Amino acid sequence: MKNLELKELGVQEMNAAEMTNVNGGSVIGGIINAVQALVDGLQANVNLDGIIQDFKTFFTTLKGLLHG
Repeated sequence: MKNLELKELGVQEMNAAEMTNVNGGSVIGGIINAVQALVDGLQANVNLDGIIQDFKTFFTTLKGLLHG
């Protein structure tokens, strides 16, 4: 598997000030969204659909619990 750069996956960089403003100030929610974006990018570039889907389900559930 080739080494994938975050920019190749379409993941945007965030500084600390931006992170605190994501999801109404939820830093954890911002981190989860960033990881989900990374996972979405990996799914588009790597054939690991089962594992990727497990990650997406986990983070979607965790995000629902945090914002629920």
